[in-house]
Amino acid sequence: MIDPKRVLRALAEHWALLEPLGERFDAGTLSLVELRNQLTAQLPPQSTAVDVTALLDQWIRLDILVPVAKSPNRFELNAQIHDFLSYLRREHRLGLCLEIEAYLRHLERLAGYIQDAFEVRDGNDLARQLRLLDMRVRDVLKKLNNDEQALIGVAERAKTSDRQIPLRQRYAEVLATWDEYVEPMIQLVAADGAFEQGVRRVEQVLLKLLGEQQRLGQLVDDDLLLRTHARILEMQTSAQLTLRKARELLLPLREEARRHNAVTRGAALALSVIRKKGIDAVPQAAMPLFTRPQSNFLGSASQVEAYVYALARFEAKPNHFPKATGKRKGDNPRAPKTAREMIDRCEQSLPLPDLMTWLLEQEPEGATDELLYWFSRLSRESRFQRDRLERQTYLTREHEISISSYALVGRPNG
Repeated sequence: MIDPKRVLRALAEHWALLEPLGERFDAGTLSLVELRNQLTAQLPPQSTAVDVTALLDQWIRLDILVPVAKSPNRFELNAQIHDFLSYLRREHRLGLCLEIEAYLRHLERLAGYIQDAFEVRDGNDLARQLRLLDMRVRDVLKKLNNDEQALIGVAERAKTSDRQIPLRQRYAEVLATWDEYVEPMIQLVAADGAFEQGVRRVEQVLLKLLGEQQRLGQLVDDDLLLRTHARILEMQTSAQLTLRKARELLLPLREEARRHNAVTRGAALALSVIRKKGIDAVPQAAMPLFTRPQSNFLGSASQVEAYVYALARFEAKPNHFPKATGKRKGDNPRAPKTAREMIDRCEQSLPLPDLMTWLLEQEPEGATDELLYWFSRLSRESRFQRDRLERQTYLTREHEISISSYALVGRPNG
């Protein structure tokens, strides 16, 4: 059994040696000779063969290195240590879509166990099954997050790979990922797919259990049910986002590879026909010919000089704008900009038999909200004395409003 403290101490102490070994073990196992050569190249020059042997013995004793079955002279990293190193190096390996489907089947079985435990009123078993359900949902969330990061890695490797190799080889991983992961994922996460149906069944069990607990009495804490239900909805959203991310990343690369393949096949077919029968054998409609070469004539030297001179002497024509103070015939009076101007105008028009009618006469093109603002402002002014009128309908430029207006008179002095 792995001793956590000793293993973690060894990983921290020998990280500079184990990190490059992790990359080597990604490609397969290593023989004892290869391990010794690798460590000898990385250790300080004063290190001896005894130091290398002691280091390898320590790793084997801690189960960091594991002998390969039926090949005692070949070693591989412990699977858990390998995954841990990959996590620390932020490496993500794309899993299988079938894993998510297997998780869903297990979630449905756990939902059935939860329903059975509630029917027999077994609170301990019910709490245990709910905890298991919550753990499995978290496993799915971790897998979806890992898959999303792995998809980003697939796209980055395709974009940054060697440009000299054929596009089909550069995008081979993209095409394989699309066929083996994205296409099955699209079918799984579809509206009528297994993912949505499984989530719906588990969700119905939890909601029914929550309602029955309120009616028959609690067996487990409602917070556990609500937390599990929220995590299931988070899993559903995460699956949709992972699929969307996969499409955004890989679909353009896949389409580029497909277009390139179509062009390559067409070019190869045309070249084979040309080699066998000559260029006249190729259909003219399939091979456009430019009968007129593109002209690149600039002109004579004098024309060029005149053109450059005109550019150097270019001046933009001035734009004449009307003056801000200018008035046109037939323009409406300027709308008041301040409350003081409107109050003074209202005071000069006193007495007002109907404030709203007066406002509509003053501002026939005013917006409804602006008219209602002035109605409220003037009716509350301390200089005026108001009397409420009967409710009636007024037509503004934009709306028909029903309001109880006021009659305004001046307030007596003193």
